[in-house]
Amino acid sequence: MLELQPIGAAPDTPSLKTALPAYVDEVSEQINKSVPALQAACIDTGYLSSNYAKQVSLLLATCRGLTKRLEHQVVPVIRSTWLETLGSLTTTQIAVLSEFEEVILRLRTDEMDPSQVQPGVDALAKFVKKRRVHLVLDQFSLVDRDPDACVTAVTPYLHAALSAGCASVTLAGGAFPVNLTGKRQGFTDLPRVEWQIWQKIQKDAAFGALRYADYTVTNPAPLPEDLDPKAVNPSIAIRYAADGCWRLYKGRGFKGAPRGELRNLCKLLVSDDVYSGEKYCYGDAKYHKDANGGEKNGVPWTWRRDATNHHIVFTADALLT
Repeated sequence: MLELQPIGAAPDTPSLKTALPAYVDEVSEQINKSVPALQAACIDTGYLSSNYAKQVSLLLATCRGLTKRLEHQVVPVIRSTWLETLGSLTTTQIAVLSEFEEVILRLRTDEMDPSQVQPGVDALAKFVKKRRVHLVLDQFSLVDRDPDACVTAVTPYLHAALSAGCASVTLAGGAFPVNLTGKRQGFTDLPRVEWQIWQKIQKDAAFGALRYADYTVTNPAPLPEDLDPKAVNPSIAIRYAADGCWRLYKGRGFKGAPRGELRNLCKLLVSDDVYSGEKYCYGDAKYHKDANGGEKNGVPWTWRRDATNHHIVFTADALLT
């Protein structure tokens, strides 16, 4: 699932209509470079223009534009807070919605009660047959939450979702902190609460058909739209997924950090028992290379790229065992 970032246009129809073609071109280019053609691109536009009144209309326009530019299957993601606006769709927009083979309904469990799951599915089913709807139960931020308490809280949602008649049900959530403020330099273990919840839930045979999703090494909350990149100084860090935790290797702030800071952190990682080995995945190969490489510290997006790659491969392997 891809949460598209803010478009940088005023939240009105004329402004978005003008800005959207170039924006969709850029997103299409990024997807073509990063996502294999056989992999579906599930598109969530909730942050694209969050103050725009007609969110489903914007979603459909974006997804239709992407469909024309990509070989990938494009899957629209409809948020639960948009369901009440479906009745205002035009006949043309309803026809566009029917063109998509599959649709995701994303329900945040922190914004609704279990009793609202079935009515939410039924509301969408007026426009999309249930057999085409994939239901995502999103626990959203789970930072520092107790896994046992979370299992108790989410269980009624799971029962309601699995009995709703959709094509699939996925349980999602993310527990990585918003930032690394307060985390000491060196290494620290951060609990993967969403994974601990999953392991407990999988002990119940009633949930055998359930699917898993997480936010990898990023907190679920979006960054402030007015954030000035020049005003922040992120710590050079490795966010390394292990069983039940992330092992965080934290260095000094990117601005003014000594050359070789990333290399030193990578040396700590590759000598640690949690390291999966240089041949495990792209991210692990990069860590091995950087541990034995030069003094460049990379940039924040490359740190996140390598950590996300390892996280996805490691988690996918764990789901298959």
